[in-house]
Amino acid sequence: MLDHILIVDESRLVREALAKILCSCGIDKSAIACIESVEDAIEYAEFSAISLLICSDKLINITPFSFRDELINLVNITQLPLMILAHQDDPKAPEKSTKDITTNSLTLRAPFTKKKVISALFELTQAPIFSTDTAQETTSNSLASTSVPIKETSSLVEQKPIVLVVDDESSNIDVAAGNLRCSYRVMAAKSGEHALRIVNSNKHNIALILLDIMMPEMDGYHVCTKLKAHAISHHIPVIFLSAKALVDDIKYGFDIGAVDYITKPLNGDLLRARVATHIRLQQQKMALAEQVATLEENAKLREDIEKITHHDLKAPLSNILFETYHLEDKKAAKSINRAVNNVVNMINNSLNLYKIEQGIYTLVPQVTNLNTLINDAINAVTKNSNEKNIHFDLSGFDTEHFILAEPLLCLSIFNNLIKNAVEASPANHNIVLILTREDEQVSFRLTNYGVIPAAMRSTLFDKYSSSNHSAGTGLGTYSAKLMTQVQQGDISFDIIDEQKTQFTVKLPSA
Repeated sequence: MLDHILIVDESRLVREALAKILCSCGIDKSAIACIESVEDAIEYAEFSAISLLICSDKLINITPFSFRDELINLVNITQLPLMILAHQDDPKAPEKSTKDITTNSLTLRAPFTKKKVISALFELTQAPIFSTDTAQETTSNSLASTSVPIKETSSLVEQKPIVLVVDDESSNIDVAAGNLRCSYRVMAAKSGEHALRIVNSNKHNIALILLDIMMPEMDGYHVCTKLKAHAISHHIPVIFLSAKALVDDIKYGFDIGAVDYITKPLNGDLLRARVATHIRLQQQKMALAEQVATLEENAKLREDIEKITHHDLKAPLSNILFETYHLEDKKAAKSINRAVNNVVNMINNSLNLYKIEQGIYTLVPQVTNLNTLINDAINAVTKNSNEKNIHFDLSGFDTEHFILAEPLLCLSIFNNLIKNAVEASPANHNIVLILTREDEQVSFRLTNYGVIPAAMRSTLFDKYSSSNHSAGTGLGTYSAKLMTQVQQGDISFDIIDEQKTQFTVKLPSA
């Protein structure tokens, strides 16, 4: 079934012509995907099936066969018929299409007439929809029906930017158009009202407007003000063309939204240079806006996917937690329970960390017992600390300390710091934990033997900074910093006598 056909060619003219030929054979338009680059095609294939590949022989950095193999692996299919569009001139190459049964491919050489394309598709696929009964029309409908060789059509792919010249004098329009016509498609309006009708119709993708100021009924200033007030046209760059050369006139033009001001009589070189500059700037601005929109969309998609993933992961983990209460081995049950809870916390915090990074996290602080959180964090590393014969010396724990914070974020902070301390400490050396009340904050200090390498100290709280990349992601101290700061707290570290490391976390007291 040829219900998913992918066409990959840098020439929009070629892509559209081939798609038109396929549609004339009865292929549904929705079954045809026309894509310019290999990268976009691979991205498309990640979410769509493919049953036939038609691609140029001029792909960048990859051969058609390697490209086909990559798609086969990506969409997990056994075979994919390949029709190669041979744009390259080769005097020795046969004019007819060349089929290779062993590779399930066919090479079609230019010119790509309708008859040749349909015949080649039938030879490659044997699909009845491409049978000789279908290919009755002559080459008059073909891509090669004009005298323009296929290799020269790339210049037609990118349509010339449209420049609208607005002036009540035909001679002025002729001068501007004569200077610009080689590089741009020039439209003309002889009044402000006519110019506004052209723009507001939204039928033309106008790239720039050259606007005369001194016109009857509606002058250029009035036209510019209306353009900048309308959603359809406010983004179109306006360059004033005028004999008015006073500073106040020029300043007023800029004040109401023009991007440039050229005085008459026109200098052709200057006009072409300024038009090219502002069109290029506008194109870059639009491309940047598209990138921002794409990034925002991707961010929203990432958050949605993470929410779904988190929901799907939590359900089986909750079942595991429930079943641990039925285990006879209570020690094992406690260990499993603790491990699963840690995984649940990691799932929750991955989304929280992303929101904090983006500045969209909503903090909901509550009165929280800091002693309890730290004891939970200590219990989570019991196995590792016992194996290294590391004990915790607690100071200030005889008094309960309450903070105004989110328990889950705090547990992640202290889990990270205590776990890192156990991993960094030499065996048989104790870790000191101290809780104190300082003004309106509760201070937590952790001191362990072992020091952070000097080269890492300045970047310790940076993303992906880690003294042991083989064992960690480098997100521990980074996430601890973000989660502390979002709760109006502070985190820091000191090196003591080049033998010990001391971390200090301060959080608002309740």
